Amino acid sequence: MHNLTHHRMTPAFTSASLRPGAVRMGHFLNVDHFHMSQPTFPPHPHAGFSAITWMLPWSDGGFVNRDSNSDRSIIGPGALHWTLAGSGMLHEEIPEAPGRDCEGLQIFVKLPEELETMVPQAFHLDPRDIPVADMGGGQARVLVGTVGGKTSLIPSHAGTTMFHLSVDGEVRLAVPEGGEAFAVTLRGEATLGGATLSADAAAGLAAGQEHVVSGQGGEVLVAWSAPMEGTPTFSGPFCMFRRDRLITARARYASGEMGRLAPSQVRWVR
Repeated sequence: MHNLTHHRMTPAFTSASLRPGAVRMGHFLNVDHFHMSQPTFPPHPHAGFSAITWMLPWSDGGFVNRDSNSDRSIIGPGALHWTLAGSGMLHEEIPEAPGRDCEGLQIFVKLPEELETMVPQAFHLDPRDIPVADMGGGQARVLVGTVGGKTSLIPSHAGTTMFHLSVDGEVRLAVPEGGEAFAVTLRGEATLGGATLSADAAAGLAAGQEHVVSGQGGEVLVAWSAPMEGTPTFSGPFCMFRRDRLITARARYASGEMGRLAPSQVRWVR
């Protein structure tokens, strides 16, 4: 079991972070549970992985997402935005109404080596577009992959599966053989394998076994994928398995081949 550690980045942004370590996370590079109320991050690039924003359903505010492929989306409460950066693109995410708290998850998922330079694309799902599976003692919002007979519209690579589980009783989860899985409590409490996980606590889930999650009112993120083959390397906002691809990504960004994106003209609220 692994507790997330809190850290403050700016007066406008706080987060609790889960990264690979005591909990094996497969292709998931990190999960950041954030609160953001101001335009903290200007336009920036990504390459080699997918950058995901899941705005939690109870968030007070939402983001405006803009990218170098001309996408502009409102990531409101309960919406999902999936930036499949591939060979590289720029994006900016800022609160739609500065000063209003936006609570959500920022998640990075590594693309397999054969796909890490694919053509970039952005996917957006409003709450009505996210399938909901009845899990008996709760409901699962299926963000990627297939759960409870419901399949997300987001493309899944390397067996990537992720869902937001609202627990109101007892839910039985079957983690596939060969996967690496974990659960993170987002709000309230949930009991997993006899242990109680409070908010921002995480636990690994053994592959090929059935796990029981129980509680009343607990909100839990559950995710799994195939194990990651090899060790990717970060170079700033780029993450690749091969060094030559990192060099290429840096060169493409510097030359403008990933596109350009001027920062939004917004004001801070004091």
